[in-house]
Amino acid sequence: MGTASRQLKVMLRKNCLLKIRHPFVTAAEILLPTIVLLLLVAVRTQVDTQIHPAQPHIQKDMFVEVGKGISPNFQQVLASLLESGEYLAFVPDTDETKLLINVASTKFPLLKLVSRVYKDEEELETYIRSDAYGSFNQARNCSNPKIKGAVVFYEQGPQSFDYSIRLNHTWAFSGFPDVTTIMDTNGPFLNDLELGVSAVPTMQYSFSGFLTLQQMVDSFIILIAQQSDLNVNAESLELPLPGYYDTNFSLKSPWTQFNPAHIRVAPFPTREYTDDQFQSIIKKVMGILYLLGFLYPISRLISYSVFEKEQKIKEGLYMMGLKDGIFHLSWFITYALQFAISSGILTACTMDNLFKYSDKTLVFAYFFVFGLSAIMLSFFISTFFNRAKTAVAVGTLSFFGAFFPYYTVNDEGVSMILKVIASLLSPTAFALGSINFADYERAHVGLRWSNIWRESSGVNFFACLLMMILDTLLYCAIGLYFDKVLPREYGQRYPWSFIFQKDFWRKKKIVKHCSSGIKVKISGEYTFRPAIEAISLDMKQQELDGRCIQIRNLHKVYATKKGYCCAVNSLQLTLYENQILALLAPGPDGFNPGFYKRFWEVCGEDILSSCNSWLEAGELPPHINDAVIALIPKCPNPSSMKELRPIALCNVIYKILSKALANLYNFILLFILQI
Repeated sequence: MGTASRQLKVMLRKNCLLKIRHPFVTAAEILLPTIVLLLLVAVRTQVDTQIHPAQPHIQKDMFVEVGKGISPNFQQVLASLLESGEYLAFVPDTDETKLLINVASTKFPLLKLVSRVYKDEEELETYIRSDAYGSFNQARNCSNPKIKGAVVFYEQGPQSFDYSIRLNHTWAFSGFPDVTTIMDTNGPFLNDLELGVSAVPTMQYSFSGFLTLQQMVDSFIILIAQQSDLNVNAESLELPLPGYYDTNFSLKSPWTQFNPAHIRVAPFPTREYTDDQFQSIIKKVMGILYLLGFLYPISRLISYSVFEKEQKIKEGLYMMGLKDGIFHLSWFITYALQFAISSGILTACTMDNLFKYSDKTLVFAYFFVFGLSAIMLSFFISTFFNRAKTAVAVGTLSFFGAFFPYYTVNDEGVSMILKVIASLLSPTAFALGSINFADYERAHVGLRWSNIWRESSGVNFFACLLMMILDTLLYCAIGLYFDKVLPREYGQRYPWSFIFQKDFWRKKKIVKHCSSGIKVKISGEYTFRPAIEAISLDMKQQELDGRCIQIRNLHKVYATKKGYCCAVNSLQLTLYENQILALLAPGPDGFNPGFYKRFWEVCGEDILSSCNSWLEAGELPPHINDAVIALIPKCPNPSSMKELRPIALCNVIYKILSKALANLYNFILLFILQI
């Protein structure tokens, strides 16, 4: 844990230095999203707002009389049901429910022909969901009828009545075939955030027959309440139910004064309000405008990630012992902090205009969570590229293209399942969330933590927020997987099925050593199978003759502040003749392997001792730093220093060690010098 924390601090410092080295680029990454939204704020100031005064709404198409005009009376409703072979359901199966049917049938005999009583609401719903629902069979006396409406009682008096009227949303009465003539209690056609008044709900309640059915039930409840002391039943009633436009109805009954014959419905007056048309106009394109502000920081993140891969910096850091997870975590923390600053500035600059009524912490969370998902999506995209310029061009377009599924699912009629599937692309989820902000801001309500689960325009903001969090985790997992299995120019490539192998999930045991002078015990298990070449008879003969290089039980343990670290653990290696197929070109000192083979008896001991001294002490022996100055004449018989060319001849061992170390660290030296 200590090593990981130290590595993380170093990597964060490296990222910080990169940001400080390019202050204008860093400032652009942080401020550009804010600049885009400030331009949107400037446009909003040019849009006029309309002030609507307080006014009543008793006017044509909004003033409805129950049982007349567009509202069918109860006799028409029953006749339509009988003609189409459809039924009204009554729940539950009690004496009070049967009394309602019997009493109403004295005025409307057709009710007994088109009514069905069910034991409870669960039985009704089970029947409607069954495969037998609506299978008309006259021989069975319509045992499986279609239900066009239901009256469900929860309390049936005598002092308190509680009931609900449920209508079939997939059907409307004859002459009104449009399903939208049935009123909505939820769904895409209901918008509680709509300012002013709409004639649609009034029309729906009228066309559907809801008001007529409610009038019939309320008339029965009023009658029962008036006659409760006399224990009224259907046989003792001689008077029909009032209020259904029957000219033969007697108005002399004392209980008719509580049961008005004429009921008229009109919307409530509306108070003065300001209609901000900007939010309704900009709602369709607000998502893409928000997204444009994030394109530049996303392109820079992709560039940084792929550039370090292209310049071998990443592999060089791995060679120095950097853990794979630390590299990715450092960039995630760096850009998470950057997006947090950017989100805070965005919230502060828009809190009094674009998001005036919304909770400011929710606005911050909206932008910050999208920033986190964008970081992981950028990491996922970068795994497919090895060249920074190509990655920036294609990766940025890919990120931007992840927004366009929004236009296929932003319609109110699209199901929530399709919206959730499209939200697997975080830019789409981000754009869908902007719809809720526009709706709630236009309604002067604002999005708050208490209403984020409520839908508006067919979109649930809470679902969008959760999907962006899920996208962050999903992109992280897929990105790490593809980073291991995709072909790469440098480093180890894992097989596609490595996550299904037991060795991958097996925990590695920690080996503790007491000193460097004792044999190292291997208490852990190898997580790979070594490839062992079969030893032939000729190879065995070479071992007997001493014509091969043999390394046995080579180990090296370093003492550090944290304990002992094993660098080489019991190395067993044998090199036979002809296994080295070719001699390399001249080495770092200018001599090829043939030179050392010929003169090894002369220089071999000095080279080995110097190398061991470097490995043990970490510094070069002082005597190898000496250099010889050779003077090469520029002309025959030189007489002055101007006619001589000095050439420094470095020690051969120094050249070997210094250039070998330079080759070892050449992956990161350029990067360190740039910082």
